[in-house]
Amino acid sequence: MLEIEHPSDRNMIVIRASGTLSAKDYEAAVPELQHAIALSNGPLRVLLRLEDFSGWEIGAMWREIEFDLKYRNEFGRIAVIGETALEDWGTRLSALFTKVEMHFFPTDQEAKAYEWLGRAPSDPEPT
Repeated sequence: MLEIEHPSDRNMIVIRASGTLSAKDYEAAVPELQHAIALSNGPLRVLLRLEDFSGWEIGAMWREIEFDLKYRNEFGRIAVIGETALEDWGTRLSALFTKVEMHFFPTDQEAKAYEWLGRAPSDPEPT
């Protein structure tokens, strides 16, 4: 399941991903993501929360790849908050295939994730 929240900062969204994502999850989320991109005054920053996340169905993975390719220039930093070493590894792997800065944060470091999203890309990485 994908849930999208819109904080008061319109240049940022929070996406909660849980369970196994399906193509239907993406079909429901894409219009809302497109709307957030249209309202943004620059690159859209994303806080992605993985909660009991178990991956994607094949159709969902394909939809994500299509969306990422179409809108790859519309996103700024992506902070991933997760629970497992595998999610950390997946974030590092995904970062290799995109020009967007991505960083993984354990669930107990949510404040650091928000701080990192608020900094300019030229600022140093969190420690």
